[in-house]
Amino acid sequence: MKLTPSTALRASKVKGKVFGFSVLFFFIPIVTSSAQSPKETDAGAVFSFELEKGYSRFFSLSVEEEVRLITNGTGFDRSATSLGTDCALLNGRLKTGVYYAFLYTYNNDKQYEMRHRAYVNVLYRETFGAFTLSWRGRMQGTYRDKNRKAYRINPKYVLKNRFQVGYAIWGSPWTPFLSCELSHDLNDPESNAPTRIRYQGGVSRRLNRTNRLDFFIRFDRHTSKKDPDGIFAGVEYKIKLN
Repeated sequence: MKLTPSTALRASKVKGKVFGFSVLFFFIPIVTSSAQSPKETDAGAVFSFELEKGYSRFFSLSVEEEVRLITNGTGFDRSATSLGTDCALLNGRLKTGVYYAFLYTYNNDKQYEMRHRAYVNVLYRETFGAFTLSWRGRMQGTYRDKNRKAYRINPKYVLKNRFQVGYAIWGSPWTPFLSCELSHDLNDPESNAPTRIRYQGGVSRRLNRTNRLDFFIRFDRHTSKKDPDGIFAGVEYKIKLN
């Protein structure tokens, strides 16, 4: 069926309303939770570079470097170097992967510390017209310095669930997106309640067939009152080679 200009305009308005409701769905909880329980908030920046290389029809290898800066007196919060492999199924709609990350972080004792992290990802996405909805589940374990006596649990196991919506603007290389991620501790003897809610909104810019640049704003809401919340501005550069 051929769309008339008026029909196309109505469809565009409907898509705009859906995207607007998505914005409200993701960001109303931020305003509500902040108003109910004001607490200290840090500000910072995130810079990352990711290179992904496909080595078969279903498998790919990726490496990523991320640096996070924050207003903690030194300016440096952590760096993370990750290496992993993914398997794509169902025509790319389902992707599973295993990863290892080396972390160099500034801890609560105001010292630099090395940590090791292993995690498994499961990602599923569906496309509905211009919208892409996705869910990512992650199970991770972080192994911290045993010489420090401050950790009640080591290694620390965490389950994360992230939901994301993206909108592909027709005829444009820009794709705005919104996401919400919930983190649960799995082996805390006191409580396994949610520990952090992460909201992220931004836009992805397709540079060419293989290169992409993402700009985003991230808000981390910690349920513990002793952990400050965080607001980050971020830039991520991605290269995907086949």
